[in-house]
Amino acid sequence: MSRYLTLNRIEFVVTYACNGRCKHCCNAPRRAEFPRHIDRSLAVEIARKVGLKFRPESIMTFGGEPLLYPEIVCAIHKEAANVGIPRREVITNGYWAESATKTKETARNLADAGVNEIDISVDAFHQEHIPLKIVRNTAEACLEVGIKEVHWNPCWLVSRDDENQYNRETKQILKELEDLDIRETEGNFVEPDGSALVNLKGFLPQKRKLPEGRCGDMPYTYPLDFVRAICIEPDGRVAVCKDFYAGDASKTDVVRIVEDYDPFKIPEMKGIIEDGMEGLANLARKKGIDLDPEGYYSICHMCTDIRRKVNMTQR
Repeated sequence: MSRYLTLNRIEFVVTYACNGRCKHCCNAPRRAEFPRHIDRSLAVEIARKVGLKFRPESIMTFGGEPLLYPEIVCAIHKEAANVGIPRREVITNGYWAESATKTKETARNLADAGVNEIDISVDAFHQEHIPLKIVRNTAEACLEVGIKEVHWNPCWLVSRDDENQYNRETKQILKELEDLDIRETEGNFVEPDGSALVNLKGFLPQKRKLPEGRCGDMPYTYPLDFVRAICIEPDGRVAVCKDFYAGDASKTDVVRIVEDYDPFKIPEMKGIIEDGMEGLANLARKKGIDLDPEGYYSICHMCTDIRRKVNMTQR
């Protein structure tokens, strides 16, 4: 295994398609960039090879809405169970079907495939378009078929304690679900990305010319020379952070990609590791790329913007 990547977790973006229209969605702009869904055979092969070689502690499928393609989700988790990955998780908005019978059938298939944890997104953003009754039916079905861990997974705006209308509505939604024996996770927070940049701009943090922080400081990130998880995109590319790819598993064996990972061979990664955001900014200037004069909401916002511009100049 690479000295820079110890694989404790593997994630699959099954699809960026979704049956919701959440105004905070960070993935909406990505739907046109990727195939409709990941290739089932490729995903199963990756799960098998990673499970046998690296023995990760957990595997997760998400999206978009992964249960738009339940056969793919089930195939991935069945293979994960076969190779002994112990924690097998799905993140979903809970909108699997209008019919309670069909919802229960999907829940049964997930349980039979070995899924043992389901996090259901419930908050003011999701419930603007997804009826809470349907989400309740989904949760009840998961419990009934014996899935051990079912959680509510809310998304908060600014912070959980911030008194804004969205958080108040989310708390009310969770209160309406208190009769179910389901615990609430810490949830996550609206990111300054995607639809939120348009719909929730007034709630986003103040922009800074050079945001403070390093990889690993932000949610769902690791230092680029101390990575602990990979994410497989719908096209088979292997991400170690958002849009930072170690290789393409549809073209190169995923085991080789993991074992050969060296962030110091990728100029943008090397700059960030050695000098943080200043290192990335210096690299951009050397390539004739101007930083956004308005600044950036976060180091992730800055990083993805600069790398997008770098990629455009290389086309």
